[in-house]
Amino acid sequence: MQAKAAFTPELHDEERELLIELLEAECRRLPVEIHHSHHGEFKEHLRRRLALAEAVLERLKQPEKC
Repeated sequence: MQAKAAFTPELHDEERELLIELLEAECRRLPVEIHHSHHGEFKEHLRRRLALAEAVLERLKQPEKC
């Protein structure tokens, strides 16, 4: 099995801010969609998506390493 290579894009401040805004909007929207979903499998998909969006958002908010 081949290991995946890490992809770390270099972002300008405006790009980072845009991604943060988009992810924050998604993190606000998904709990409502999860609440209104009636299908367990789809609900679980949305929960995984929310967890992923929150994790990426947290990484983007961390100060950049020199």
